Amino acid sequence: MAERVFMLPDPGEGLEEAEIVAWLVAEGDAVELNQPFVEIETAKATVEIPSPHAGRIAKLHASEGEIVRVGNPLVTFDVPGAEDGPAAATPAVRKLARDLGVDLASTRGSGPGGRITPEDVLAAGAAASEDAERLPVAPIRRAIAARLTQAAAIPQVTTFRTVDCSALEALRRELGVSPLPLFVRALVEVVPDHPLLNSSWATDEIVVHRKLDVGIAVDTERGLVVPVVRDAGSLGISRIAAEIGRLAEAAREGKLTPAEASGSTIAVSNTGSYGSEAGTPLLNPGNAVTVALGAIGPRALVVDGQVLARPACTISLTFDHRVLDGADAGRALTDLVALLQDPDRLRDLPG
Repeated sequence: MAERVFMLPDPGEGLEEAEIVAWLVAEGDAVELNQPFVEIETAKATVEIPSPHAGRIAKLHASEGEIVRVGNPLVTFDVPGAEDGPAAATPAVRKLARDLGVDLASTRGSGPGGRITPEDVLAAGAAASEDAERLPVAPIRRAIAARLTQAAAIPQVTTFRTVDCSALEALRRELGVSPLPLFVRALVEVVPDHPLLNSSWATDEIVVHRKLDVGIAVDTERGLVVPVVRDAGSLGISRIAAEIGRLAEAAREGKLTPAEASGSTIAVSNTGSYGSEAGTPLLNPGNAVTVALGAIGPRALVVDGQVLARPACTISLTFDHRVLDGADAGRALTDLVALLQDPDRLRDLPG
């Protein structure tokens, strides 16, 4: 027999203590692995804790009604054939260890009182795998991760529309540009009728921006960056195309200035540039809307009652639900699609 001291595990959500409601065992009792042995109450819920060992209860370290802090001793087990040393692996940690094939008995715990944390198990699993490679995280990747984590906290919804791109494709070939500048200029044309597209949530107010500064998502070897086409509402298609090209080149060469890589009021992602038909783009923090242009390709569309193969794409519009409702986003997207499908209105856009 060897003694194993079990510390009160973290019950989750940052709670630091729990009350012993009832012991389900007594000192000297035999217990099986995963057998509930105590009921605790936190500020959130009452839960039972399963035994991390098969063995015998050597000592109960608290009385019923007593408050125990996370990381303090809860019970000592006598475990047959076990080596001396503390263990406080929670059920979730033990499941993670089973999934990764990690032996908890040989895993050193970094938590309070030697408690084994999920990070300990992940590290042990990575070290044990012959096929695993551990990559250092570059500063730009850390910045992207922090930015995306911030973005994911925003209550956001994505809505989609399929667009017949026949008119768009004809005009962009005539002008000698990619679809993206035409798409951006069309979006700029629609925003005045739907000003909340070009706005920001600011705690107790919504800030509607007067100028349209369009962030363009650019994939680079160093990671995703979002340079900004300033005052796009004052630019024609050719100027927007030139500015997108200049900013994209600077982004890929790592030569963007801080001013060129921040301060967008609305964002556009060209997911079609790498073959994706559609996506659910995250919001660029500070923007109420991100619009994504999917890959343009032949699709079966119903035209005048007939099914025809036409160049088409899917547009995704992700919006901050604190700023816009679904109906607002839907009406804006409908107007954008109507413009993109109308050859006369497309030709009237500033060149």
